[in-house]
Amino acid sequence: MIKIFYLSFLINLFYLSSCNIKSEEIGKSPIEYSGPQLEVNNLNTSFSDSAMLRFNLKANLYQVFNDGKELYPDGLNMDIYSREKKNITAKFSANYVVRNSEENFYRAEGNVILYNLVTENELRTEELFWYPNEEKFSTNKFVTIKSDNEIHSGEGMVSNQDFTSYEILKPSGIIEIDEN
Repeated sequence: MIKIFYLSFLINLFYLSSCNIKSEEIGKSPIEYSGPQLEVNNLNTSFSDSAMLRFNLKANLYQVFNDGKELYPDGLNMDIYSREKKNITAKFSANYVVRNSEENFYRAEGNVILYNLVTENELRTEELFWYPNEEKFSTNKFVTIKSDNEIHSGEGMVSNQDFTSYEILKPSGIIEIDEN
């Protein structure tokens, strides 16, 4: 009987001490998760306006965070459609893109290219902002624009969304002028 009581006492002591360890672990402050709340691999999404296709976004990885930040950490490729002809008029790509959802603009970084398929104008820069509501692109960074047989460069640029019209804010370089 004493052996059973002694064995029962040891089992209860072990049980109670293990409960104390678990309750101490439960009382610790939780580690806050700072990673993405949503993650999509091989994203391919289309945006339309008034039942007309306007953009097609493709990305290897798309992430949404708890604070509302949207990331395309592996880059983004976008086809831009014309309003009139309903076909692709421009292409946009970048190595890294962040969307500011509050103000609805995108900031693209690293090997940013904007190319118009009709005019064959090609913009290259390291940072470019896209404002879909205003249908424009802009940057304050150095840009080079290749058009026909000319290369234009300078600091800063503003263009319409399909890159048919643009302005380099501080042009630089040599510009060839035909005097005839």
